[in-house]
Amino acid sequence: MSEESLETVSPFTAPPPPVQQRPTCKAAVRADRGGPYIILRQPNGYSAEILIYGAQVISWKNERQQELLFLSKKAVYRPPHPIRGGIPICFPKFFGKENMDKHGFARIRLWQTETLADDAVFPLPTPDNAYVDFVLNHMPRDFPDWPNHRFELRLRVILGPTGDLTMTSRVKNVNTNGEPFTFKFAYHTYFSVSNIRATQIEGLQTLDYLDYLEDHEQLTDEADAITFEDELDRVYLNTPDDIFVTDRELRRTITIHKDASLPEIVVWNPWDIEARDMDDLGDEEYREFVCVEAAAMESEITLNPNEEWTGTQRLSVEEYIDLI
Repeated sequence: MSEESLETVSPFTAPPPPVQQRPTCKAAVRADRGGPYIILRQPNGYSAEILIYGAQVISWKNERQQELLFLSKKAVYRPPHPIRGGIPICFPKFFGKENMDKHGFARIRLWQTETLADDAVFPLPTPDNAYVDFVLNHMPRDFPDWPNHRFELRLRVILGPTGDLTMTSRVKNVNTNGEPFTFKFAYHTYFSVSNIRATQIEGLQTLDYLDYLEDHEQLTDEADAITFEDELDRVYLNTPDDIFVTDRELRRTITIHKDASLPEIVVWNPWDIEARDMDDLGDEEYREFVCVEAAAMESEITLNPNEEWTGTQRLSVEEYIDLI
């Protein structure tokens, strides 16, 4: 081929390279859903939304934008009300039903976003992750039974490239008076299900649990899986790191992967009578969710000044096909 027949392409006329899609983290505001919040997105469709109020995850969707968390249609989004659904952070104490803040004040306080680029406990995620960092370091003065301790509560939420949702919390005692403090902690996760009667929890077989409907009586679970026919409120002790929530109608399993800092699993559904007594829950909405919570409730944590505690849960989802 002669030199005259060679074709050349000018760099000024060459097509631009394809745009490389990346995970994103954006701030937004919705007046009908608790004000400012953070949206994490992956280019393949996965997403999560986290409110500044309570640093509460209120949405986690798969690649087809199907919601995996439950959020009540009657949820209240104004202080000092907790939000019914999503993943509230329960810290530092738990009280009776008559208290608005019975699961601690963290879920009814405004948090702040922050950057932890140089934090050894929170190393930066790889670029294929979307993430956001939060901090809470103040408390209401009138919170019962917990003196005016100084603390830092930090949270990182990560949405991975395959849709996994990871939450890592760190509590630090920054008291200057030398006083220790003791607290409890839970990721109070509301999973969306098609039908509570078609839902089962696996991974807790043969374990001891405290039945909160029977004055904290300690019993042993002898069933192959937890299923639901009535109200249930239990705290399972010394649990394994992986717990499975299966929706048999949707043929979907969500796995809770947790670390040893969260030794207990709470399983709760209020059923019909209790649901009717809740102003922020529809009478029939108990059918649409189950709470399965990685927690340190019976195993309280005590920190001396400058000591830290870290607890992590990672949620993943997988669909399955029944084998005949």
